[in-house]
Amino acid sequence: MLQHTGITRAVLDDPAAEIEALQEVQLIRNLLHALPHLPTLGLIAGTRYHVTTYGLWGFALLSSPTLGAAVSMASRMLNQTFALTTNSVEQHDQLVQVSYHSDHLPPDVRQFIIDRDRAAAVTLQREILGRPLGYRRIQMRRAEPSPEVANAYAELFGIRPEFGQPRDAGIFDASLLHVPLPQADTHTMQLCEQMCRRLVDSRKARTGVAATVRNRLMRTPGHIPDMEEIAAEMRMTSRTLRRHLTAEGATFRGLLEEVRSTLAEELMATAGLTHGEIAERLGYADVTTFIEAFRRWKGVAPSTFRRTQGLPPPSSGQLRRRFIPR
Repeated sequence: MLQHTGITRAVLDDPAAEIEALQEVQLIRNLLHALPHLPTLGLIAGTRYHVTTYGLWGFALLSSPTLGAAVSMASRMLNQTFALTTNSVEQHDQLVQVSYHSDHLPPDVRQFIIDRDRAAAVTLQREILGRPLGYRRIQMRRAEPSPEVANAYAELFGIRPEFGQPRDAGIFDASLLHVPLPQADTHTMQLCEQMCRRLVDSRKARTGVAATVRNRLMRTPGHIPDMEEIAAEMRMTSRTLRRHLTAEGATFRGLLEEVRSTLAEELMATAGLTHGEIAERLGYADVTTFIEAFRRWKGVAPSTFRRTQGLPPPSSGQLRRRFIPR
């Protein structure tokens, strides 16, 4: 699979390594050459991309308040994902059209990548909604395939695609953009919690009651429970909980700020969110309160911190293309 890609086993074993788009394209060529008998290979690959595959970007997506906010962030920050297609989102009256653009991709891998990226998008939609999205129409530029492939598409999208269309697009009701997200299913949330826990643990390890409280705060960082609620879950009074934390040299507020500070810094570095979006995902009432808290943690405003740390500024909202030469 790695032939002619320039990717080594050492690169694969390095969690900080980056794979270039052209390297991935060559790997896809190798995959298609090795498994020519699987016409649905792109769909199979795409369904293996889950919310937690995308790290803190996936958490930012999952913790969006509505589907519309998630779609906006996903399309704006497409470069933070594994997608090699680019996309655009347009609203026409009561319908939303998400189009996938692929003319910049080499023809021999184009259909695989379109299938993979669209299957990955459907998988993400199901995980953040907790149910299928419910498409009105699915349009595909490709000619009508064999019944086996057409049925695989229909099973994935929940509706039979229209083939031979001028674009690759999915169309759904605009009213779905206002649907509050349920924080996905339990399994996905547990994976996100584990991911956040590893991140925070890498900064400061905790044990005992303090670890239990901090882990609970990481389960739903956008919907922070108070001390009384957590104490009730732990079958003790808030006074007893406070006494345990004090004995371990911790406070409820300190644990909460520890979680929020670490996640805020990582969301700046990896998800490119605006300060308002970060505030929303960390459970702040408004962006001003978040900025004041950030000054307390770091001694500087978030914008200054981004600049001095060399972090990217918040996304401008413009779609950025990853150009892959033929």
